[in-house]
Amino acid sequence: MGEKDRLKKVVFFSDLDYLYGALEYFNIKYFSEKSVPVKLHMGENKNKYFPKPDFVKRIIVELKKANLYPYLFDTTVAYTGLRHSVSGYKKLAKLHGFNRREIGCKVVIDDFGIPTIVKNRVYDVADHIYRSTHIFSLSHVKGHIGTGMGGAIKNLGMGGVTKETKLRMHHGSRPLFKEGSCDYCGLCAEVCPFNAINVKEEKWILNMKSCFGCGVCVNNCKKGAITNDDADLQFVLSCAAKACVQGKNVLYLNELKRIARSCDCDPFADPIICPDIGYLVSDDPVAIDMASLDLVNNIKKDIFKKENNVDPIKQIKYGEEIGLGSSLYKLIEI
Repeated sequence: MGEKDRLKKVVFFSDLDYLYGALEYFNIKYFSEKSVPVKLHMGENKNKYFPKPDFVKRIIVELKKANLYPYLFDTTVAYTGLRHSVSGYKKLAKLHGFNRREIGCKVVIDDFGIPTIVKNRVYDVADHIYRSTHIFSLSHVKGHIGTGMGGAIKNLGMGGVTKETKLRMHHGSRPLFKEGSCDYCGLCAEVCPFNAINVKEEKWILNMKSCFGCGVCVNNCKKGAITNDDADLQFVLSCAAKACVQGKNVLYLNELKRIARSCDCDPFADPIICPDIGYLVSDDPVAIDMASLDLVNNIKKDIFKKENNVDPIKQIKYGEEIGLGSSLYKLIEI
């Protein structure tokens, strides 16, 4: 078998009229008559870049044409706010236009998970994801302060698990300081998005209450004086995504529009850092994120890394290493 035979298919299109045609490349008929969670982020309060209801409704219509029984799905979050609880998230989702009347299907928010082991770590996979045989992942591609970019891997790796698991992942990515290796240059403090590190007079001080465990400081330390308490956030993110999708039939759609500096969880995600590109569909999360990153880099070279001080290629490489998918892809334009 040659290299071309091993390339994963990623279909690109810029007009939503081609959506159903893109889905047909991946045997959408095998999803027929299945109850399918459509995993998406329905937006944080005041964020203006999350997937829009009209766009999501269009996807639901196309999925129904293929005789699927889709429903919108997400999980509660670890930080405080409306999305911390099921009732609060449903209220915010309704405010953003995500309800049965507007979209044409029910909205489910999970706050409970089933323990699943990947690489000797436990990830509590959201109940509806765990029990589903078929999943549709709808990801809005954008920047992210902890992972550089958020795409298909992050949509399920962080969004497909419980808030308790989210906290464990972040806490395990908190920095451990190795005093003898530090030259106190202060770069870690400069890049910390939460202002949790203070470096002065040859003292390294971490405010644990402010630290969210993004690992940006570890990624930028040139002396190796900081390590993760447990593991790199992008590694556990890829492992959590695998916990969600292993043994299942999954289709992934990445929307490359309204590509902001920060994620849909951020009320202040401005500015837009890349022009609109279009849409990608694949059955491989690593391939579709690799293609997404390549398309963005073709327009704005390394823009995610420059804006967020962390290279998103790491989650793609980790995903490939653990068998989540392949970064080798063939782009098919329709």
